[in-house]
Amino acid sequence: MPEAIIFDMDGTLLDTEALYRRSQREAAATLGHDLPEDVHRSFVGVHREVNDQTLRRLWGEHADIDAFNAEAEGLFNALWREGVPLRPGAVQLLEMLQGTDLPVGLCTSTRSPIAQEKLRLAGFIDLFDSIVTLNDVANPKPHPQPYLISARNLGVDPARCVAVEDSHNGLRSGAAAGMRVLFVPDLIEADEEAHALAHAVLPDLDRVGDWIAAALARR
Repeated sequence: MPEAIIFDMDGTLLDTEALYRRSQREAAATLGHDLPEDVHRSFVGVHREVNDQTLRRLWGEHADIDAFNAEAEGLFNALWREGVPLRPGAVQLLEMLQGTDLPVGLCTSTRSPIAQEKLRLAGFIDLFDSIVTLNDVANPKPHPQPYLISARNLGVDPARCVAVEDSHNGLRSGAAAGMRVLFVPDLIEADEEAHALAHAVLPDLDRVGDWIAAALARR
């Protein structure tokens, strides 16, 4: 039975992936580049250094990737600061967990203090017993370290933790940490690997709540 629940943030609780896509495509166009949809999808759940390498292969070694990142980040920050969009069912799921004895963690590839600012605007900042950001790890997702640190912070064996993820790299990270991962696809559908790694592939956060409630009922 689960003894802790650990959530990814962007694309899982916060409906921000579409904002990422819009800001990055507009930034690319401003600098005279094209950002194909399949390339953008490859960015989901991947930290910036890897994405920068992808862009250099696409646009050439002399492309000003720093300028692109600065432009995209400025556009993205302006968008979400107007109001952080939430994934359907996120509020209800987190409220439900507040009524249980399960510790709740957050494990994101976003850096501090941006991660905390997003959570504060969403009204979620006080709902987590542990928040692990990119600043806290040497090896980001898909490495298991982020989720292992989350489990350690919560004082729970990783095998007793359930991770909730929307990205394939996040799924790989949680599974490599020995956790059961509930995969809720956002921009990227579940492929054969996702079905093999995930404990369950669920259509939305409402179904995640149903899964957790059923697991708790069996304790």
